[in-house]
Amino acid sequence: MLITERSFLTMWIGQLATIFGNRFSEIAIPLIVLQVTGSPLQAALVVICSQAAPLILALPAGNWMERRSKRAVAMSAEAVSFTVMSVFTLAVLFDLLTVWLLGAGLFVIGAAGLFFRVSFGAMVPQVAGRKRLVEAHGWFEGADAISTFAGPVLAGVILSAYGTAAVLAVDAATYAVSFLGIAFLTLKEKPVSKQPRSREPMLAGLRMLVTNSRQQFITMQHIILNSTTTAAVLLVIIYTSESLGFAAWQTGVVLSAAGAGNIAAVLLLRSVSRLAWSSLYGGLMLLAAAGLLLISLTEALVLLAFGMFLFDGALSMAFVLNGSARTAVTSDARLARVLAASAFIGGAAAIAGNAFAGSVSEWFLPAFGLIGLSVLLAGSACASFFFREGRSPVQELEP
Repeated sequence: MLITERSFLTMWIGQLATIFGNRFSEIAIPLIVLQVTGSPLQAALVVICSQAAPLILALPAGNWMERRSKRAVAMSAEAVSFTVMSVFTLAVLFDLLTVWLLGAGLFVIGAAGLFFRVSFGAMVPQVAGRKRLVEAHGWFEGADAISTFAGPVLAGVILSAYGTAAVLAVDAATYAVSFLGIAFLTLKEKPVSKQPRSREPMLAGLRMLVTNSRQQFITMQHIILNSTTTAAVLLVIIYTSESLGFAAWQTGVVLSAAGAGNIAAVLLLRSVSRLAWSSLYGGLMLLAAAGLLLISLTEALVLLAFGMFLFDGALSMAFVLNGSARTAVTSDARLARVLAASAFIGGAAAIAGNAFAGSVSEWFLPAFGLIGLSVLLAGSACASFFFREGRSPVQELEP
């Protein structure tokens, strides 16, 4: 089993720590802005600051990282994120935190996160092997599941009991743990001096995302997954805290139900991973659509939690399939560039998702936004069912 191998286990622990911390700030920062300004749109704009950096830097970053040590880049990125989150914590303690400081700091964290994701993703085939990509991504989704299950409710409880500084301090500590995980990783990287310098233009990575019908389908679904996920999380936070008047811990419970869905998805993934790729993906998108529709139609905590369970559980499996397929159809020599281009597309989609969530909540109702996302997911499912080149399992895909 992959998780029993020391190198992969070390990598997985670092990923678990990073995602766990992100779940803390994911709930804390929008609530901080809502408390200060009372504006869902401003909360969305602050969150967008963390997604603007990948949009600006992704394409040159992929080209630059092809000849760099992926481990060194990942460690540097986590060190930067730790520093910024520590500054946030101190600013809260000394009553110096402002919306402008949050926005600037999140921009830096977004840039660091881009470099971490691309370098981390490029290391996965070297550590796990190409034949075990679905298993590797499944374990990483398991880390996301654990973090999403425990993180939001703990963040809500800590936020209510101890305040903002405690939540941000936990997030800072998780970046330090991730840094150590990469530092102790056993990885034989190809010597940087022997890696050929790419002569392809910076936009070549984007062209690779649409070079054939499979890449085009993966890219389209990548856009839908990223825009829907970011929009849904912000809409649920605004819906529960503003429309329903929930306390922070209740909002945390709803978001933690998403983690329970992730755990169920990880447990089911091995038994369904041999099914036809596009049919499985389409079914998952329909389940996610049903979850969001349920959330938009209820005010009961239990039903809200069940809706998040369906939505995030289904989408977590969809993310695993999509990410595994992207890696499987891309060669090692082009992986950093393609992952960076994917981050660029994902960043644009995430910005659009948060802008949609904030504006719909500001001018209409967050429930309307949830219904719109449900319709989008249902449409994505239909496209997947009719995709003819997705009738083989992900494990059979090749570059």
